[in-house]
Amino acid sequence: MQSERLKRFREYMEKNNLEITVVIDPENQYYFTNFYAVVYSRPIITLIFLDRVEMIVPELEKLHAQEESFAEKIYTYGEVPYFHNDAYTILKKILLDISGRIGIEENRMPLSLFRAIFQKFSVIDVAPYIEKMRMIKDDEEIKLIKKAAYLADIGVKNSIEFAKEDITELEIDAAGNHAILREAGLKFPNFRLSLFAMSPSGSQRTPLPHVFSTSRKLRKGDIIIHSRQVSLNGYRAECERTFFLKPLKKRYEEIFQVMVEAQKIAEKNVKDGIRAGEIDFIARKIIEENGYAQYFPHRTGHGVGLSVHEPPYIRFDSDTILRENMVITIEPGIYIPQVGGFRHSDTLIVRKNRGEIITNVSGDLDYLVR
Repeated sequence: MQSERLKRFREYMEKNNLEITVVIDPENQYYFTNFYAVVYSRPIITLIFLDRVEMIVPELEKLHAQEESFAEKIYTYGEVPYFHNDAYTILKKILLDISGRIGIEENRMPLSLFRAIFQKFSVIDVAPYIEKMRMIKDDEEIKLIKKAAYLADIGVKNSIEFAKEDITELEIDAAGNHAILREAGLKFPNFRLSLFAMSPSGSQRTPLPHVFSTSRKLRKGDIIIHSRQVSLNGYRAECERTFFLKPLKKRYEEIFQVMVEAQKIAEKNVKDGIRAGEIDFIARKIIEENGYAQYFPHRTGHGVGLSVHEPPYIRFDSDTILRENMVITIEPGIYIPQVGGFRHSDTLIVRKNRGEIITNVSGDLDYLVR
């Protein structure tokens, strides 16, 4: 699939008279070359020419890049006494032969690098075009995202069913992690896997939309928001459920049902051709009509793929038109200080007349009261 992406991108380069594109964003590098490093504290640079791909990597990543990347040529730099140079010196030498326009990612390039090397060149920002390419997933990307969703469901389900009084938030996450790792080992050997989970609990912590899990122990009557993303070979899916320990408070049930209604109606309206902002309006209208407008402080959803959050953003002011094979989350939330937070999240693939929901843990109250 990388070859098809490179073909499309080179057509864009030719149309815009680009001789070379310099890619430094790790996810964009992976998108085009299939190479992803563990850390990027040492610069890694991908060079896309009209007829070839080259990479600059630290010497310690040489074998890794040779085995996994589609680069035709790999330059290396070292940090030991017998082999010492740096990535930017190599880049400068490569660019000595460039007389035409250069594509760069303005939103990723450090100002210091631009001033040191690119200020004297004619450059064009290619990031918006790459972003547009990445929004529409190809068949291979969809397959990976569906597998990630399958694993995310396993993690959420096992975490919820493990939860009980005196178990910590961290233990909830660990239960789901263990189930995912076991299943991945059985079903997806030799795949790269990464996990993220958070399980804020109680009336003080669940109104905080983004917080890490802690060693807080669950108590009777608690509310818990269990969030989980799974990345399989770089591609992500997200599933999230709000659940409760008995006894269920009446006010919790009332707010929960409003949140669920907002999510379900928004999901039913996802389809090719609808404006992203319209989906946000649909979810927000339900919450506003029930008196909770001020307690819904974020967008209704976001794209998901190589990034945790990526375009398209399901936000009130987004004019992005949803298209087939975009992958998004729908996750309207209600967060009332000192009361609690309420949010489900599902991952959907945009289809012609609907949104295909690929995370399938029950969102019904009967299942979610433990």
